[in-house]
Amino acid sequence: MTTQASGIRAIGKFSGRVQCWVESVVLAVGSPVLIWGVSRLISLSVPTAANGSTEQRFLLWAGEGAVVLWSFVIVLWFVLRGRGLSFHAFGVWRLGTWPAWVVALLFTVLSTGSNLRFLPRMHVPISYAFFPPGLHLPAALIIGITGGFCEEVLYRAFLMTEFANAGYGKAMQVLIPGLAFGLSHAGYLNQGFLPWLGLMVPIASSG
Repeated sequence: MTTQASGIRAIGKFSGRVQCWVESVVLAVGSPVLIWGVSRLISLSVPTAANGSTEQRFLLWAGEGAVVLWSFVIVLWFVLRGRGLSFHAFGVWRLGTWPAWVVALLFTVLSTGSNLRFLPRMHVPISYAFFPPGLHLPAALIIGITGGFCEEVLYRAFLMTEFANAGYGKAMQVLIPGLAFGLSHAGYLNQGFLPWLGLMVPIASSG
């Protein structure tokens, strides 16, 4: 009886490990492939994608990734419902603690301030960072909200929890979702392998 029970636990643990690896591959490879597919569809069906202004093309580019990532989040919501869970299980809707908000805001200010110093060198008014003309602000909001919510839910909250539940140590819980996050930016391969590698490594490391 004991042997049978331990065998069931071992099979369950093994299937859980296979499942979290499959989920990592789906997110790492599936998202750039789907973004490429959506991009091709838009370029063939929306004339603005090829002939529009820089702002219009940038907005469409931002929308392509947003459509795919929000689709993944919706699919995940259905998967979790099938398991009897919700995003609450990952702490997605929790407000966090005030020290965490202070740290997050501090990094935001430092990052924004660091980036602002490049604008005068490019002969771009600093006011454009806050009140940009054209469609840059909507595109930036789409990218910021999508990245801030979807990527954190998919690659951090979900994948890290899956690896934790499968019995992996903290190092694997951080490294593999981070690597999957980096590989999900394979769309930058159109800039060449070395430029993509230069982007993927820091993206994976930050993930």
